[in-house]
Amino acid sequence: MMLLHCSQKLAALEKILMKSFPESLKVYGTVYYINRGNAFNLEVVVDSWPQFNTVITRPHESEMKDDLDNYTNSYFMFTKDPENLGEILSKTDVINWKQVLQIQGFQSSVDRVLKDIAASKMVQMDIAKNILFFKEKTIDPLDITKEHNAPEAKEGIKIPHVLQSTDGQIFQIAPLKECHADQVNQGWGFGGNERSRRYIQRCIRHFPSFSAVDSDRNPVCWCASEQSTEYRMGYTVPELRNIGLMSRLMELCTKPSFLTVKDAPIFCHVAESNEISQRATVKAGFHVARGNWYQWTCHPIRSPL
Repeated sequence: MMLLHCSQKLAALEKILMKSFPESLKVYGTVYYINRGNAFNLEVVVDSWPQFNTVITRPHESEMKDDLDNYTNSYFMFTKDPENLGEILSKTDVINWKQVLQIQGFQSSVDRVLKDIAASKMVQMDIAKNILFFKEKTIDPLDITKEHNAPEAKEGIKIPHVLQSTDGQIFQIAPLKECHADQVNQGWGFGGNERSRRYIQRCIRHFPSFSAVDSDRNPVCWCASEQSTEYRMGYTVPELRNIGLMSRLMELCTKPSFLTVKDAPIFCHVAESNEISQRATVKAGFHVARGNWYQWTCHPIRSPL
């Protein structure tokens, strides 16, 4: 395994990964942000270069100080060769299995590899499998020569700052603030603890987020993005559900004229059991992608001795 440090190699990797959408979206989005400031201090590991089979992104070792913080200790994977991935995970220290950690990816082949690896690495693995949604034409995978720097907003495009729910209520649109991290944390199915609160606060600080706010400027519906550009943590307060807030918010705020990060991929996931959110996501202009969204949360099994 080798670390990719060179900016030219990382830029080349970004373009190569575009050819493998949607399976490579999670890793691609991470490389996208690494090439644009690297706010989360992440690094890229490949099995070889320039020809490669497996790409893994992970935080720099200096970031993973808390052995129990799976929000920070997170690895994103894409592979063209599951056997190659299995060899890497079995025979190298690319992952610190002594920590509580999470792995994310969009390939069922990775799921099979990790299930085989878990026992040999003495870890208990919890699996979340959800439906992956993406918005088409956020990036053209065939246009590998395009420079992905944020262009100036086109003159004459009017960016909406309000939305109307299906029952006629009007809400302002505003980005989330770090002080909203507690509220977002309470509504996030993968959160609800102090480590997730710190992670959410960090995401709000560095990455795009949006919310519908009431007349007192309190968020009532929101979504935040993270270090792979994925939109997550979506939530609507119970008293304002079923009036189209989330679908309208996602539709407006993922339009090219609204986005603050230009040309980044737009994708999210929804639980297989949550049919209401699935319909809202489709109504917002998203499409179901091939494969699924996976998160594997790993806990080391402590020796009884």
